[in-house]
Amino acid sequence: MKSFRSIWRAMLAVTLSAALIPTASPAYAQKWGNLSGQFVLEGEIPAVDEVENVKESVCSKKVPTDELVINKENKGIANIFVFIPAIRKPAVHPSLAKSKGSEVVLDQKNCQFQPHAQVMRTDQTLMVKSMDNCNHNTRPNPIKNNPVNFTVPANEQKGLPWKVKVAETLPTQIKCDIHPWMSAYCLVIDHPYAVVTDKDGKFKIDNLPAGELEFRYWHERPGYVEKSVKITIEDGKTKELGVIKVKAEKLAKQ
Repeated sequence: MKSFRSIWRAMLAVTLSAALIPTASPAYAQKWGNLSGQFVLEGEIPAVDEVENVKESVCSKKVPTDELVINKENKGIANIFVFIPAIRKPAVHPSLAKSKGSEVVLDQKNCQFQPHAQVMRTDQTLMVKSMDNCNHNTRPNPIKNNPVNFTVPANEQKGLPWKVKVAETLPTQIKCDIHPWMSAYCLVIDHPYAVVTDKDGKFKIDNLPAGELEFRYWHERPGYVEKSVKITIEDGKTKELGVIKVKAEKLAKQ
């Protein structure tokens, strides 16, 4: 009987001791916050060329190059890439571990790429399509991934795939050799923290890991708008950068 009581008391002591051991505090769990801002031109809007006298009948008579898109009402700058460099390997929110879709689309209409600038992750495939009644030649020119050079038939809506394996340091330019004014940019990245500014120059990135992070701002005309920007993200909050002014001379055609 004494032996049974001794065993019972020992088990009770172990149970009570375990209950008193502090568990990992939620304070040590990864925390998340958001980031938003707006890029606005400071100064006069730089000149933007148009391709005139286009011989291809399915193209517009005048085709804008889309290399600089600025909202005339608020001077918001579209198509600026805002991203954490892939080399920084940021922690990724569980809900963003995988991309929502396995494909992103690059279409062609009136001899222009649509969209002009976009982001794709390494778990996605770029599907190149065309709404034009003429052939196009699509040629991404990446640094780290395999380049492709294929003809896109007229009215191709099934799409031709460009598969990637690794993240790129900078956005990749995509050209059409048949129509040399056609150009687009795609940033291949291996995490979800990369966006392109909208028509008002605005952007937002959700569920970033809390703490100090490094971002890059990039646009096709100057290249880096800012090569390295340190921003501190707070748990449960949105870091509002407000208006980020970019001087007109920085976006002037070189």
